[in-house]
Amino acid sequence: MEQETWIQNILESTTGITTVEPNANLWAKIQHKIQKQNYVAPKTVWLVAASVAILVILNITVMKTKAEEKSTTPTSYFENTLNKSNQLYQ
Repeated sequence: MEQETWIQNILESTTGITTVEPNANLWAKIQHKIQKQNYVAPKTVWLVAASVAILVILNITVMKTKAEEKSTTPTSYFENTLNKSNQLYQ
C-alpha cells in the first residue's frame, strides 16, 4: 500500500508545473536560423553528378579493355603453360 501511495505521489508531482516561455528575442533568432537552411547550389550538384558519371564510364571502359586482353586463344594458352626450359623433369 505504501508503495502505491509513493507511485501516485510521483505521478501527481507534475500537475502544478507551468510551461516556460522563451525570451522573444532568442525565439526569433532560433526561428530565423531554422528558416535560413543551408542549400547546395544546383551547379555544384550537376558538377558532382557529371564527375560520378565520368568515373563510372571510365571504370567500365577499363574493365572492358582488361577483359579483352585476358581473352586468349586455346593455342596461346597452351603456349603460355608450357615449360620454357624444355626440361621433362625438374
